[in-house]
Amino acid sequence: MRRRILILLAALVLAGISGAAVLSYARSADRRALSGREGTWILVAGQHIPSGTSGAEIRARGLTERLLVPTVTVPAGALTTWDSALDPLRLGGDLQPRQLLMRTLFVPASPAPSHTGRIPVPRRSLAVSVALNVAPQVAGNITPGDQVAVYYTYQAKVLMAEDHETIPMTELLLPKARVITIGEAEPGQAPVTPSPSPTPGPSASAGDSTAAVKEIQRYVVTLAVGDTDALRLVHAAQSGSLYLALLGPNATASTGPAIDTSWVVR
Repeated sequence: MRRRILILLAALVLAGISGAAVLSYARSADRRALSGREGTWILVAGQHIPSGTSGAEIRARGLTERLLVPTVTVPAGALTTWDSALDPLRLGGDLQPRQLLMRTLFVPASPAPSHTGRIPVPRRSLAVSVALNVAPQVAGNITPGDQVAVYYTYQAKVLMAEDHETIPMTELLLPKARVITIGEAEPGQAPVTPSPSPTPGPSASAGDSTAAVKEIQRYVVTLAVGDTDALRLVHAAQSGSLYLALLGPNATASTGPAIDTSWVVR
């Protein structure tokens, strides 16, 4: 037993000596690489650091490394030690591993969003409102916080014999989008959801018809989408018609080719 303990202790001592030798060699290699020139320790990214990371987080998580380089190659503004004044600032762009940390890479944190705060826009999302009637809102049963799929119907030009015709086509535009609000807000008021009005019949007066149309126009849905989807959603709302489908638990909307009337009646 004593012999085994002595062998184990000897192995630990040798491992410590080996580690120290490797570290010493690495440090001496850095100094040899200077070829007799004066060296300066600088800070570099120890890993990929995404844009928007705060200086405080970089410091707390130890995301930087020190690197010895010739002093003459160090640009102005390079960080040789961490400056606590950078803690409240954020990276203006991504940092790649071993990339030099410069003071100019840190910018003040973005100000608070300019919206009124009346609607909860998720982080990194854009709020886009589209006008919809009752039926495309699942008979008016869409509520804030719901996840919906968005379908798009548009007129497509097709070649029929020797002439071009347009036919309606429908396809999935967005497989999932979050509903922020329903209805529009009056100035100084929170968004409201209007009550559905019955469609005026033949005996309805012109005034009633105008009121009903105005009520229907108040049916808008505000969705939270990414920047690319916001562009597609706005274009689709301007060039065709939209239809929402409420996603149930574990439901998904599958993408596929656009369909026309011939596919529907198969």
